[in-house]
Amino acid sequence: MATAVIENNPELQTRFTELQSRVTALQEELQAIQRGAGALLVTLPELHDEATGRIDAQKVADYMGVPLKRLAEGLQLNYKAVHRSPTAEALQPSLKPVKRALEILHEFFHKPETVRVWLNTPHPDLDGDTALDMILADNVTAVLRILENAAAGVPV
Repeated sequence: MATAVIENNPELQTRFTELQSRVTALQEELQAIQRGAGALLVTLPELHDEATGRIDAQKVADYMGVPLKRLAEGLQLNYKAVHRSPTAEALQPSLKPVKRALEILHEFFHKPETVRVWLNTPHPDLDGDTALDMILADNVTAVLRILENAAAGVPV
């Protein structure tokens, strides 16, 4: 009976699927803990270049749903240089805080599309701006402060 109710209600189906996804993620997290407390994990390894291990600006831009040019200019980087070498060592200091913000969002939401929704939602603690606007205005620290506090359970 309950299955029929869920199947006939698209809103409940969506919610059920989201909850199943979260349960799966929690089960994976528990398994990782069981495999060895203190085991080192890399969050969002897909944002790194396989050959160098460095953060890849193009992959970060794709994950965020923005053109590379917009990300580069927003972080005050030379677009041509970023386009030519998106994993350059010189880019890493600018990309690290952006990736950290994406890691925290990934831990909260688990799905890139939900991360993008959050990034594009106006936030009262950012004076109504979106986190994406702040990141692309080279102000990732304001976004990180909100996310780090939320991750630590500290009210804003």
